[in-house]
Amino acid sequence: MLNKRRQSSFLAPGLPGALFGLLLIATGVQAGIFNDDEARQGVADLRVQQEALKKQQQTLDERATRTESVLQSYPDTVNKLDTLNQDQAQLRGKLDVLGNQIDTVDKHVHELYLDLDSRLKLLETAAAKAAAPADATTAPTGAEAVPSSSYDNALAAFNSGDYVSSRKQFEAFLKANPKDPKAVNALYWVGMNQLSLKDYKGARVTNQELFKNHPESVKAPDALLNLASALTGLGDAVNAKATLKMLLAKYPNSPAAAKAKARLQER
Repeated sequence: MLNKRRQSSFLAPGLPGALFGLLLIATGVQAGIFNDDEARQGVADLRVQQEALKKQQQTLDERATRTESVLQSYPDTVNKLDTLNQDQAQLRGKLDVLGNQIDTVDKHVHELYLDLDSRLKLLETAAAKAAAPADATTAPTGAEAVPSSSYDNALAAFNSGDYVSSRKQFEAFLKANPKDPKAVNALYWVGMNQLSLKDYKGARVTNQELFKNHPESVKAPDALLNLASALTGLGDAVNAKATLKMLLAKYPNSPAAAKAKARLQER
């Protein structure tokens, strides 16, 4: 009986140790399982990252391919741009040349117009003198008087194309004979000489003076016509057009009005 009790007491204490060992084994197994799951999850995560990197690499490869294509065509593009720039430069040069030619032709046409207008006025004056020589009026006597031949000499100088001498002679006649019946005509011829000499500023002043001081003179319509020519020569197209319209309004039946109408139709 005593031995049985000793055996029971010997075995009893060992039972908890065995159970403890089994618990340790079970815990180790569970730990191994948990470690394996974590490893698998880590591998899965790495594969996801790998796929993402592969997509990024593919995108970069495609961009590199496009960049290489652009770089390969870059020399051709540069050459095309250079060619376009050269063409543009040539076109600008041609446009400048054409602009200069147009300006030259325009000036030449204007000069021809003024010359033709002057010649027509000479013919009109000659016809008027032949029909009824208004300039044959006797000049007033007195110390200031200048022989009427000085007027004729000034007109002859204009007809010969010596506009400088003609202008000076008419100015001298006006200074010496301000009240002579020929004074208005002399003032008109001063303006004609100035136009012929392309003294457009002087012609503007002279013709404005004639129209302002002698609006009832037969030369007043012609003065407005010449004033328009002077303004055109000065580049004042707006006032030149307004002057022609005023001429039509004030002297609609004058020969100058017909010329003014023709000029307005040309503008």
